[in-house]
Amino acid sequence: RLAKDTLGGQINGSKEVIDLRHKLKDGDKLKIITPKNEESLEVVRHTAAHVMAEAVQELWPDVKVTIGPVIDNGFYYDFDSPRAFSPEDLEKIEKKMQQILSRNDEVVRSEMPIGQAIEMFKKMGERFKVELIEGLRDKGETVVGIYTQGKWFDLCRGPHVQNIGQIKAVKILSLAGAYWRGDEKNAQLQRVYATAFNDKKELEQHLHNLEE
Repeated sequence: RLAKDTLGGQINGSKEVIDLRHKLKDGDKLKIITPKNEESLEVVRHTAAHVMAEAVQELWPDVKVTIGPVIDNGFYYDFDSPRAFSPEDLEKIEKKMQQILSRNDEVVRSEMPIGQAIEMFKKMGERFKVELIEGLRDKGETVVGIYTQGKWFDLCRGPHVQNIGQIKAVKILSLAGAYWRGDEKNAQLQRVYATAFNDKKELEQHLHNLEE
């Protein structure tokens, strides 16, 4: 049961939550993170951002993805879309996310040589991912992490859940504009804010607090 509930870990007293696929060294002291730990929300929301990006690209395959970090009380993902998202579109995204969660796809991590990753994302037309990978190459990195769920995958360092069925409650919150890398000289993107929790009661309480 513990293995089934595991979402991540912390080693040697560090507050950083590591991926459950992380290889331990002899003598490492491990704290296992499950839904009972507050730190688990970071992992759940990290994967939920990927689910949201997958949902958007299933609905509109011409949309390009950029980054989707975890923030206080939730996460967001920035999209390069040829059309402006509407409130109705946000409802469609949330509905599609629920469909994807019901598939309970396993989340698989792999490593890819940087040169191969650049070529792959170039062929996909994902120019923002290419720019990110080229930046990693300039810093001396030789491989990048790729996380796959079903047929969809994204460039990422993690951490992520074992399977997306471990995400129990998600909610799209709002829409805003953003610039790629925060520079107004760069492409203007659409930022979708959302949140995720370990159960629906926690989500409902959060939404109630927001309303108050």
